[in-house]
Amino acid sequence: MSVDELRHSRLPAKGARLRLALDQDFTTLRRIRERTVAFVRRHLPHAEADAVADVRLVLDEMACNAMRHARPPCELILSLRGDRILLEVTDSLPELARRREGYVGGGRGLALIDAIAVRWGQTPRGSGKTVWAELAL
Repeated sequence: MSVDELRHSRLPAKGARLRLALDQDFTTLRRIRERTVAFVRRHLPHAEADAVADVRLVLDEMACNAMRHARPPCELILSLRGDRILLEVTDSLPELARRREGYVGGGRGLALIDAIAVRWGQTPRGSGKTVWAELAL
C-alpha cells in the first residue's frame, strides 16, 4: 500500500477528539493512559473492556516508540467516529517505523499493532512522521 493510500484510509477528522503532548518523561504515560480511557468511556460508554484494553495497548506501543526514539515535539491525537477510534502519534523522527525481527531490545510493537488494528500506517511529515492506527470499538 502506498503512503497516499494509507493517508486516505484514515478516519475523517469529525466527532470527538483528544490532543495530548508527549514528552520524554515516561511518568506522564500513566496520565495519558488514564485520559485516553476516560475519553473513550465518556464518548463510547458501551465499548467493551477488551476493546478499551486494545486501545491502551496500541497507545502504549505508539507513544513509547515516539518517546523513546524521537525528540519533542511529539503529539498524540485520538479521534472517535462511530464505533472506531483513530490514534495518531506525530514525532520528529524522519525515519519511518519498521519491524525489527529478533531485536533484543523489543521490536514487536508494529506486529502487535498490525494484529490489533483494523488498519495502520504512517505518513511522512517534513522532518518527522505521523504513525496512525484505526481500531474498532
